[in-house]
Amino acid sequence: MSDVWNIFSIYLYFICVAYRVQIHSFVLMSNHFHMLITTPEANIDQAMNYLLREVSRRIGEKTNRINQIFGGPYHWTLIKNSTHYGHAYKYVYRNPIHAGLCSKVEEYRYSSLHGLLGFSHLNIPAIDNLNLIHDTTRVLKWLNEEYSDEARESIRKALNHREFQFERDPVSGYEHRLETHLV
Repeated sequence: MSDVWNIFSIYLYFICVAYRVQIHSFVLMSNHFHMLITTPEANIDQAMNYLLREVSRRIGEKTNRINQIFGGPYHWTLIKNSTHYGHAYKYVYRNPIHAGLCSKVEEYRYSSLHGLLGFSHLNIPAIDNLNLIHDTTRVLKWLNEEYSDEARESIRKALNHREFQFERDPVSGYEHRLETHLV
């Protein structure tokens, strides 16, 4: 995992510079990753094509593997408002908790959050637009609050659309709390 994290770090840094991608959150899991990014130049396909090709090539070289590294194409979802952004941001950082790898978001080593908080060196130029550094306790409390299984599933499904949308919104009770954390 640490080798793969280092490889991703190199190429995530590169796409930030070469493609002007802005990384909001990144979490590496054992068999996939989650990333929340902004592409001001509307070049997500070019940036992701480069990232996945080069990460795959580099992992293949390190492991002497000739088969494909990634199981399929990446999937993106357009997020248009701050409430949906908050749900996606929290979903990304809570993924290791849901997988049983840690009990708090800040404990997971292979996360941009771990580096933003100063627990590890972070080569990924992640941006802190939720005021995490200045209001760490409040933001971490919010990130560590569990969603119900129904709410988590609803967010997962909303992220499967080209534009983030709920089929029906079981997380509406979270809306007010999210807005107060995104100010």
